[in-house]
Amino acid sequence: MTTKISSIVAEQLLPQKGGDSEKEHQLSEIKIAPYLNKLLERASSQPSEPLGKILASNEAREYIAKFSFFQNLAWEVVDARINNDYQRIMSFATNAISDGSGLHMNPQLSIPKHQKMTNIHRMPGGYLSDSGHQDILAGLRYLNYISLFSKNSPFDSFSDNLVPRIKEKFIQNKFPKLNPKRVIDLGCSIGHNTISLKNLYPHAQVIGVDIGGAMLRYGYANARLLNQEVEFYQQNADYTEFPNQQFDLVTSFLLLHEIPKTSMKRVMSECARLLRPGGVMIHFDSGMFLDPQTSQAKVIRDIQALYNNEIFIVSPPLSTIEKMIEDSGMEPIIAKIGDENSLNNGLKRWQIVAGVRL
Repeated sequence: MTTKISSIVAEQLLPQKGGDSEKEHQLSEIKIAPYLNKLLERASSQPSEPLGKILASNEAREYIAKFSFFQNLAWEVVDARINNDYQRIMSFATNAISDGSGLHMNPQLSIPKHQKMTNIHRMPGGYLSDSGHQDILAGLRYLNYISLFSKNSPFDSFSDNLVPRIKEKFIQNKFPKLNPKRVIDLGCSIGHNTISLKNLYPHAQVIGVDIGGAMLRYGYANARLLNQEVEFYQQNADYTEFPNQQFDLVTSFLLLHEIPKTSMKRVMSECARLLRPGGVMIHFDSGMFLDPQTSQAKVIRDIQALYNNEIFIVSPPLSTIEKMIEDSGMEPIIAKIGDENSLNNGLKRWQIVAGVRL
């Protein structure tokens, strides 16, 4: 694994045994890059060609077929790894969450309809799969899928240097005096970036919020094993249950492209409600998803929407999101991190959607 995750993921919760060797070998033999490159070359050579025509091209069909096979096999590999070491992992997880003092579950939480429409990333059972009690399987699947394939991704969303890099590239320039006492991370999934926030602001109270119960149990077990005092709440980011003006920093990582426009507007309003005057909101997402600047980025975005169950990935224009922020009572700040001409024609750029509570 090339991505450094040691400070945000406990080794006890990573499978130590091998999985299905035949499928692992089969997966390693699948070469997606040549098909992707052919598709990107097609898109760049004819930038005025309609996206629908590009998506119907032989280059697109070949890439989609290879990508879909790869994705399905990848989940089989992940499940085999987990199943071969499940009892050992569960023994650590069960002990870690036994007191549950920082884990606040709400099994009666009403899950938004749009989150029940599909299994994002074609993940078996989906992010919301939860049998209750001590179930952490959804979190295990998510962790192992991301960590398994982060080395093949143009992004670095699962490394323990992501949050410090945001501070270096954005926070220090825009908010040099930011030293939050209370931080809330919305849509935190398994809490890996939530823990990074705790590393960055060790004296702050840091809270992670998500609707997925098994995700949160995994996140809490992970935090306990890393000796991190992070709290997790099963709540909806659209309407949390915290009082007004309780936080100095509200964040999310790769949340905005997973929710529809109506939910995005509610999230902006909720961020404004939660922040104290002068508090800061920072949503971190992919520029390819929120604001694709090239035909190549648009093609990959649309394939993710059509064939990887990313049904809300075609986001509103940034100008619309900026208006949402203004209407919620914040001063909007829209920024990018990354080189416009970086790897894969801008696919590596990150988008910052931020605001200051007035």
